[in-house]
Amino acid sequence: MNARQKKFAELYAQSGNAAWSAVQAGYSEKFAGQNAGKLLKNTNIAEYIRDLNDKAQDERIMTAKERQAMLSDIARGGTFDADRIRAIDTLNKMTGEYTVKVTAEVNASPKLADVMDQIGGEGLEE
Repeated sequence: MNARQKKFAELYAQSGNAAWSAVQAGYSEKFAGQNAGKLLKNTNIAEYIRDLNDKAQDERIMTAKERQAMLSDIARGGTFDADRIRAIDTLNKMTGEYTVKVTAEVNASPKLADVMDQIGGEGLEE
């Protein structure tokens, strides 16, 4: 990929306008009007645009630590009590502070107990 194609790809990744990007990258207006679509079909250019878009998305996505820091700031200094409570609740969920306690009582029916006695309960004990 030459320098002009690279510049085209960078401009296109920012603007989404192929003809404008081609002109700004140094192609003639006539070429841009007729061939901007061809530039987008060039596999090297298309792959570079895809890489640029992926990188831009990665930079926009907050890490878990960044989200926790922001929520912590809200929890400490939120102007509304509801905002602070919601931020603390979300932080608790993120860090696993909430646990679900399950209590279960299992009673075997008389028929099940009879079957268990007949087979000796083999293989059911640890």
